[in-house]
Amino acid sequence: MPIVQFARFKTDKPDEMVQIVRRAKTIFEKHGAEFLRLSRFHTGAWAGQLLVATRYSSWEVYGKVQEAVAKDPEFAQVQADGMKIAELQGRNIAVGIDL
Repeated sequence: MPIVQFARFKTDKPDEMVQIVRRAKTIFEKHGAEFLRLSRFHTGAWAGQLLVATRYSSWEVYGKVQEAVAKDPEFAQVQADGMKIAELQGRNIAVGIDL
């Protein structure tokens, strides 16, 4: 069952944030995430905010990627750069259901 983690950010510098998330994508996928996607909300209460979604094939892979990213100095810099221009608004994890 796939695991998808969502992180929602508010920023007044979306173009800069896109560049930062591109760097994060490379890191997460290198460590085993199936993908990292970036979207922007266009309607609703979160309009203008950015959504980062990462997908993992299982809880085991999710744990391995999270551990690897936490130890990756390049990601530490990416995260620091992102936090200078964006504020984390929420984080959720969704677990796929096999039908």
